[in-house]
Amino acid sequence: MLKQGVQLDRQLNEFDRAIVIATYFGFSPISAPKITRKDMEVSEDCGNYPDYDAVEKTAFIRMYLEQNLSSLPHPLAVIYKKPVSRKKFGSHALHFIGSSSGIAEATLIRAALSILSEEGCKNLRVDINCIGDKESINAYERELSSFMRKFGVNLKDESKQSIKKDVFNLFRLEEPETVRLREAAPSSITFLSAQSRIYFKEVLEYIEALGIEFRLAPELVGEKNHTSHTIFAIKNIGEGHDDTVAVGYHYSRLSRFLGLRKEIPMIGVSISPVRKEGYKEKTYKELPKPKFYLIQLGREAKIKTLSLLETLRTHRIPVHHFIGKDKITTQLSNAENLRVSHLIIIGQKEALDNTATIRNVSTRAQETVSMTDLPHFLQHIAL
Repeated sequence: MLKQGVQLDRQLNEFDRAIVIATYFGFSPISAPKITRKDMEVSEDCGNYPDYDAVEKTAFIRMYLEQNLSSLPHPLAVIYKKPVSRKKFGSHALHFIGSSSGIAEATLIRAALSILSEEGCKNLRVDINCIGDKESINAYERELSSFMRKFGVNLKDESKQSIKKDVFNLFRLEEPETVRLREAAPSSITFLSAQSRIYFKEVLEYIEALGIEFRLAPELVGEKNHTSHTIFAIKNIGEGHDDTVAVGYHYSRLSRFLGLRKEIPMIGVSISPVRKEGYKEKTYKELPKPKFYLIQLGREAKIKTLSLLETLRTHRIPVHHFIGKDKITTQLSNAENLRVSHLIIIGQKEALDNTATIRNVSTRAQETVSMTDLPHFLQHIAL
């Protein structure tokens, strides 16, 4: 849980299960942004696709600026429940702001999977693709247009007009001819800039290290006017069908429409769990209260931390953490301000040994505990 959570959730007095689960991974609950006519006007060139809701993302960026959320410690992770009027765009939205690392995608995916699992989705898979930065997107769009001019001559007129309007519509049309054509179409990954390629490689390494099942999905190309970099869809796989239950992507490019001179890395995921008939929502009056602070040092430790947070969540042991930060001084200062009794420290050695160091803040006494035994150990610390 992040330090800023106390500041952000004061306006709320009731939390559903998805919000409670997200707080274990550092997401602070806030009220959903209210969509204005200006938001719709700003994002009107971004289409009206349920999976790529530019209007809501625009409203969130506007709220981010108006409420001065930029003054809070970053990376900033927040969650909100969407109003009923936005139900077709998902039930909840999670945002991770200010991180240029693959930890953003990894945290969003890990939190979304936990929420969906608790909502009854038992066979989940992550489909993922990357369209890169603006340079990469422009290169891919040119190549895709060239491909269509060469091989799309026999399509129906209606399909031709749709693809001419937006070449990415090739991946949205479901006629047999367009489905066959997109299977032969060039992949966006081939046209990534060097920097975008490095970033996507890092994202995949995080996901693979977490043991999350995924497949590369070149059909995920987003919306060319505001999506960028990584796009992922979480599928609930069933017999003969697979339902999309969450979609996430970078939307930083929208910030230029709202006056930001420099893009802030922004990525969000919308969750739409498939709920069985008779489902009853459970609500809570309070959020879990952490008693420990988890400090991580290095990439391997971050991976271990994300896995450990899920383990602790299943044992109902919340911890404070700042997983987006690398500097130990920032994390120690955070822990000191929160006045926790114990620190859980995972560095390179602990990550390799699959252990954690538990330090008593008052006595400075330390003990090394295996990750397997850690939940039991923490439950029996006398506070």
